[in-house]
Amino acid sequence: MEVSQLLALLPDNTLSELALETKVDRYSKKLRGELIFKLLLHCILSYKDNSLRTMESAYESIGFRLLNSKIKGESIHYSSISERLSVIDPAYFEKLYALCLEKYGNLLPQPKQVLLRFDSTIVALSGKLLKTGYQIKGGDAEYLKQLKFTIGYSDLPVAVHFFTEQRYTSENVALKEAILSYKPNDSAVIRVFDKGITSRKTYDEFTEKNIPFISRINATSKRQQITNNELQEPVQTETLSIYSDQLVYLFMEGKVRAKNAVRCIEAVRKETGERIDFITNIKDSSAAEITILYKKRWDIEVFFKFLKQELNFSHLVNRSENGIKVMLYCTMIAAVLLIAYKELNGLKGYKIMKQKFVNDLEKSLVKDFVILCGGDPSLVDSMLKTPPS
Repeated sequence: MEVSQLLALLPDNTLSELALETKVDRYSKKLRGELIFKLLLHCILSYKDNSLRTMESAYESIGFRLLNSKIKGESIHYSSISERLSVIDPAYFEKLYALCLEKYGNLLPQPKQVLLRFDSTIVALSGKLLKTGYQIKGGDAEYLKQLKFTIGYSDLPVAVHFFTEQRYTSENVALKEAILSYKPNDSAVIRVFDKGITSRKTYDEFTEKNIPFISRINATSKRQQITNNELQEPVQTETLSIYSDQLVYLFMEGKVRAKNAVRCIEAVRKETGERIDFITNIKDSSAAEITILYKKRWDIEVFFKFLKQELNFSHLVNRSENGIKVMLYCTMIAAVLLIAYKELNGLKGYKIMKQKFVNDLEKSLVKDFVILCGGDPSLVDSMLKTPPS
């Protein structure tokens, strides 16, 4: 599927209807929500090092003018973009993100077993520059403010959270809230997360709310065995030797036992001999299947790397809470577009895929420009001053 076909799933009338619904343009005539969205999306996809000045320059580019026929010949200053991002209502962009998940998610093949990998990534900046966020005490960290972005990732980033309060430094708080707030249509969706959640009360809550999960615990954690080891002999996977599978009670601080038993699977890495303990409340999958499902958690680490390296997610174009939320949703929309393009065209990896996406978009724009100019290059300047209707 070509880029132009993907973009056609977000027609201007849909963007305008959402603007009316969210009243995003109530206090702005020039930098309307639709324009800010298109400018951000264009720059995120087209420029690796996006900035306010890049956005100012991109606004006057031929490609952006062709993509946005409503734009007139005026210029725009980067400070105006920054000011607008500081006050604009993020609800418009959040709804666009939800709409993109629905439209582009429907194009992709549905996996037989849906895994939702949860993890967080941190963006830190000088406290003098960042208007929001929490501080970590001790050493140089006292001069930094941090933002936490917690994402639930299946084949798409289907759940995003932006945390700025001090209590969210703990993954027991951030990951738990992200997992509990996501309401999938299928109750069998498995949540996979790393050792960030250590609270036994949280494991109990997941079990009591019928939320299937897979995670890891420290090998030295205290536990009480309930059932005998179900494995008669070690089970071998590509990377692990699994030697124990049993139900246990875990313990909290103060020797208080958790309410619900969990399944504990013990294994060692073949390459290093390191012991790894998995826990889950899923009972109808084999020990090997549980470890293989957990291994797929690594997909979200690859996704975070893609966000930071290819979509410049670590760089904050605007440092207000509103601006950061807008950038978060626009970056997720760009990621959804790229993943859909990647899957529908059978491409591998992220870096080359993004370049192919940009090349495809440029090719489409060149075709449109030739048609609009009727093959006459002398019409270029006049078209930029008065874009085609």
